[in-house]
Parts: sequence; structure tokens; C-alpha cells
Amino acid sequence: MKAEQVYSLLNELSIHFEIFQHEAAFTVEEMEKVLPADMDAQVCKNLFLRDQKGKQHYLIVMAKEKAFDLRKFEESQGFKKMSFASEKRLLKYLDVTSGSVSPFGLMSDTDAHVIVYVDSALKHCKTVGLHPSANNVTITLSTGDLKKYLDSLENDVKWVKL
Repeated sequence: MKAEQVYSLLNELSIHFEIFQHEAAFTVEEMEKVLPADMDAQVCKNLFLRDQKGKQHYLIVMAKEKAFDLRKFEESQGFKKMSFASEKRLLKYLDVTSGSVSPFGLMSDTDAHVIVYVDSALKHCKTVGLHPSANNVTITLSTGDLKKYLDSLENDVKWVKL
């Protein structure tokens, strides 16, 4: 998935967004160093998980500052023995590599296989920042427009407390 395809879909959906070019950032810690100081948005971290048998995959979207407790998530959602998905699975389902994971990779999930969990705390943020399937760019859009984008997909999306 190319960033230009993300921009094109967002334009089709009449979603306003701003583009911030920066050095490639593979982790949240690296992003903090390369993002412009004047970018007024809640930057999100995105985690790609799988179930024990590798039959189901999950995208977790949450504020970059928030710690993710895998065991607590499993318990709250009734899952058992989840783990982080491999690079191979990232490519297969989201057509991205590590460091570029975001909800925009779902555009490549044409079978709507991936289930999305978005932290409900993000609903209180005016603007969020996400990679458009490339880790040298961050785009910002309103949280309402993120929901609009997610609603345009066939994927199951759950807003939950993480």
C-alpha cells in the first residue's frame, strides 16, 4: 500500500488531513524525535497481533504513551495466548512492514480478515496522527474522520477501553 493510495481514498471520503514528512521512524520513541514540535495531534501506536493458531489477526490502535498489556487485553476480550504477528503476516494482511503499521494498511485487507480494536480514549482526542503505510510520513486527521475511514471498510472495528 502506497501513501498516495491512502491520500486518494481519504480524498474520496472527503476527509481532511495534513501531511508531515520526516525521517523514517520504526518505533514510537523514534517518532518523538522526528515529528515537528508544532504538530498538534495524538500520535498513535499500532500493534498487529494473532491468535494462538494464527487463524485470526488483530490491529490494536492506541495513544503512543499508553502501555499495552497483552495479558490484560486477552482477559478482557476472552482471548487466549495471543502473540505479535510476524513480518510475513504483516505483509500478507496489511501489505506493510514493521514500523509502518496503521489502520491505513486495512485497505489491503480485501477479505476484511483483520479485526480492529481502537482505544476508546482516542474519542476524546481532537486530532490523531498515523503513518499512511509509510514510516517516513505522518498524517493527521480528526478522530471523527478516523472513525469515518474505519466505517468505510468491511473490517470489524471495536472501540474498547485499552
